[in-house]
Amino acid sequence: MISKYFEKYCSFYLSKYWVNQKKFENILKSKITKDFFQKKISFEEKESYLNEIEIVLDFYSEQGFFDEEKLIQIKIDNLRQRGFSFKKMRMYLKKNFFNENLINEQLHLLENKDEIQNELIKKYLSKSGLYREIEININKKEYIQKILRKLFQQGFEYNECIKYLKETYNLHDYN
Repeated sequence: MISKYFEKYCSFYLSKYWVNQKKFENILKSKITKDFFQKKISFEEKESYLNEIEIVLDFYSEQGFFDEEKLIQIKIDNLRQRGFSFKKMRMYLKKNFFNENLINEQLHLLENKDEIQNELIKKYLSKSGLYREIEININKKEYIQKILRKLFQQGFEYNECIKYLKETYNLHDYN
């Protein structure tokens, strides 16, 4: 049975956020530690709550809150809409404690789609405001180099960036 302490907090948190099991475990541990340092719970309560975390995770896992494959697909779609590169997506998902094999599998499926790199680059350029500036400063070589630097910082590959700029803006004389 889950204590009232966890029942209230878990209901609140899981109704508001989508997380995987490992991240939720870390969130619960930090919540317990925070409450202990704020003297909301005693040391004995802290120890009992830390021991109860596995029971809580099993309870919510049985109810279907931690479908990691579905969560990864949702996160990847969100990151894709925001114009993240594959490298940046991978780092973001690792930071959120997703399973390494699932990350690789889902990103590999996405990488196999045609023109996905161009779509991601275009989305990043439009979101960052660089898309409009390219139209104005297209003939300035220094400006194109600035754009390339920004794309590299975001984790896009050099060859893909050059290919995209050449195809989209007819920069066939650019090296």
